[in-house]
Amino acid sequence: MRTTRKLITLIAALALLFTSVVPAFAADFTDLEGHWSKTFVERLVEKGIMAGYADKTAKPDKTLTAAEAFVMLANLYDLNDAAKDEIYKDYGPTIEKATDIKWAYKQLAICMAAGIFTESELKNIKLSAEMPKQNLAVYLVRAIQKADDAAKLNEAKLEYKDAADITSKCLGSIALLSDMKIVSGDNNGNFTPKASVTRAVFATMLCNVLDYLEKEKITLKIDDYLGLDAAEGILTSVSNSAVIIRGYDGIYRSFARDAELKTTVNGSAKALSSSYAGDHIKIQYQDGKALIATITDESNITYKQGKVATVASNTASIKLTDLVSGASDAYVLSKAKIKQDGKEISFADLTKGAFVTLKLEKGTVTEVTSDTKEYTISGSVGKVSYDTIVTMPLKESETAEDILYMNLADMPTIKRGSLTITVDRLSEGEEINAVIKGGEVTKLTTEGKDANASGVLTIITRTITDTTWTIKGDDGTSVTYAIDNAAAAFNGDTAIKLDTINPGDEVSVIVTSGIITEVNLKKSASPASDKLSAEILAVDPTNRVLTVLKDGKLTYINCKKAASILNSETGKTLSFSSLAAGDMIVAYGAYTDSTNFAATSIVIELKH
Repeated sequence: MRTTRKLITLIAALALLFTSVVPAFAADFTDLEGHWSKTFVERLVEKGIMAGYADKTAKPDKTLTAAEAFVMLANLYDLNDAAKDEIYKDYGPTIEKATDIKWAYKQLAICMAAGIFTESELKNIKLSAEMPKQNLAVYLVRAIQKADDAAKLNEAKLEYKDAADITSKCLGSIALLSDMKIVSGDNNGNFTPKASVTRAVFATMLCNVLDYLEKEKITLKIDDYLGLDAAEGILTSVSNSAVIIRGYDGIYRSFARDAELKTTVNGSAKALSSSYAGDHIKIQYQDGKALIATITDESNITYKQGKVATVASNTASIKLTDLVSGASDAYVLSKAKIKQDGKEISFADLTKGAFVTLKLEKGTVTEVTSDTKEYTISGSVGKVSYDTIVTMPLKESETAEDILYMNLADMPTIKRGSLTITVDRLSEGEEINAVIKGGEVTKLTTEGKDANASGVLTIITRTITDTTWTIKGDDGTSVTYAIDNAAAAFNGDTAIKLDTINPGDEVSVIVTSGIITEVNLKKSASPASDKLSAEILAVDPTNRVLTVLKDGKLTYINCKKAASILNSETGKTLSFSSLAAGDMIVAYGAYTDSTNFAATSIVIELKH
């Protein structure tokens, strides 16, 4: 039996139809024209609750079988593929044992999951036979989840002339459906409880159900199934904000922890805590947020995960390496059931380098789940933590956050286009692809940009909060970007300081999320080895000399050989005569002695 989970609203009458007949559009039905049920049947077909036959007929007067009725009741629920698969995983085996009506298997499983019938009831239902109207009323009440209300009407007095023929266990359901105007008697005032029901009559009943639900703004719910994506693995850690698990594929996944996270441990409601780390866990999630956690916690069961480092055939043992801690331990698998990539295999076929999860019972390995596949996951880089193990969150929209762990001493190859780079050159927010095999990150690739620019750096603008660069391209167009103060800077393959790049230099930049994250100096406008930043104290226009105070002593800047004087705010070239006392400048050139500086270029940082 499944454990109780958070309920999810499942809107009625939106699901796709799965029946033994071939769907046909209502307009194509050849036997509906002039039939009293035409409007009802067409509505249900449009809603995906009923379908026609391959011969383009609706057969409105055909008697309804129990299987057909249950299929249409199941189609009242909106379930995504994940929920259907989950339901069938739980109830499919029971359904398959009870009947050979394969075309209805999935819908019958949904009916059992929704509580429309129980396993014991199913054994006594003749699915291929006609269903009495009173029995259909009971299942319809359960489908719309009104059984508790119906139970209160078990002693109701019905006005149907044949009310005495109604079985007592069906009385409350018929009374409720009558009050809700979903069912009614025939022209003679009889309910005919033991008569069969035609497709046309059932279509009328279902349309009345839809009218009631729409009018009252009632939505149907199905207990125990969220219809969400799910992930299974071993619980790694728990915090107030996140739940981290490691899947059987070796990938770590972090789920944001919903404030109302429902957790069951061995079938009982419990609070999720780190005490369950190392246990098997199933997470059901939506938009990356864990809503349901189902844990199996057994005192004699433990799990181990890692990469198969060695395989010893003579002892039927393996050495398992923990990729994060680096620890290695040997395990004997002679008594284990081994499954690799979904198929049962012998020990001899176990692949070295595979990622495995071992289940140990009282220290003996009883089950092995091996995964040899290579996975590529994509996302944007989160905040990277550096230690002997590099921790890199990889964020994907509407899914869990993957976490990459990489040994700093044995890092995978990292490629930005054709260029091999180091991990510190990856920027937060940068989109990357990570290749994982055997639970180990083997390669990272990135285009590293949402834009790039190349040209002459013309303007550097600094404010208290940020710095922007304006780059003029070969086509004369200028583009301005904010620059990360920690952006990587290179001259060829050599790392350089960012502040050695100045207006007038030719650069190419990589832009990530609108911010320059990497700069390559292609050509320096000022090949000088020194720079001097100071405030002008005096200007000698005759000798083209500027007097400044630097490090507590007067320094004289000779500008006779200065090729350019550039205003950083405007990018414009100025004359020497425009310089004035109070201007903040950066002079590029070289010291000729301790107090004299020969400038090759001047950048005005702030005009007095």
